[in-house]
Amino acid sequence: MIIPQSNQWFALMIGNSRQHWALFTGEHLSHTWHLTPEELAVNPAQDYPHLPCWGASVGSVPLHQVYPTAIALTLKDIPIPQMYPTLGIDRALALWGALQVYGAPVCVVDGGTALTFTLANDRGEFAGGVILPGLGLMARALADSTAALPYVTLPPDPPPRWGTTTTTAIESGLYYGTAAMLHSYLGAFFQEFPQGTVIVTGGDRPFLSELLRTFLDPDRWREDDHLVFWGIRALRKPTAKIEMHPMNRIDEFR
Repeated sequence: MIIPQSNQWFALMIGNSRQHWALFTGEHLSHTWHLTPEELAVNPAQDYPHLPCWGASVGSVPLHQVYPTAIALTLKDIPIPQMYPTLGIDRALALWGALQVYGAPVCVVDGGTALTFTLANDRGEFAGGVILPGLGLMARALADSTAALPYVTLPPDPPPRWGTTTTTAIESGLYYGTAAMLHSYLGAFFQEFPQGTVIVTGGDRPFLSELLRTFLDPDRWREDDHLVFWGIRALRKPTAKIEMHPMNRIDEFR
């Protein structure tokens, strides 16, 4: 057991397929864990007992089942105007974090179980979004819902556009289909908000970033795996100064 510092605290987001933990020391992000169900035996709370915790859950496991004393955040805690009542708390927290760090207008592209786009206009108001199947979900749906199609994961290099086998045809659909969706939706975003910024996050961030490099100028988008944590940090202490998160530190806490 580690003796915690008096100013340490946890941020916790329970997602559909992972638990996302962050250890903060004051306003500084000290460490993160992204745990699959198989990895939950290494719950960070075991090493840092009795720390304050702020968080939320969008998965089937309630927040208080994981951390009984956690302060549960809801949409009512997030001061973004125009949000609809059933907006996912994870999307709202990520958008709030993006607004704090990168400003408005902004589009958060989150590649997880679902692929989501969440927008704020130049006044910092919620401006809509999109929910699509994530990369893994698309591949799994083809395998589970058909008799003959296999489950396919993408190879390291871009597949041929026109597949000559069942596997390469699925690879092409996953790769270029996702690229086409990104191109279409982000093109519409920049048409409406020419000064906007795109922030990419989530487990599929590396793949989505690879696609964005093919058609977006580097000054139009950023990568940030910690948007939800920035959002929780801002809600915990609204007066804290939040600095730009540098791209070259994206893997610092992995």
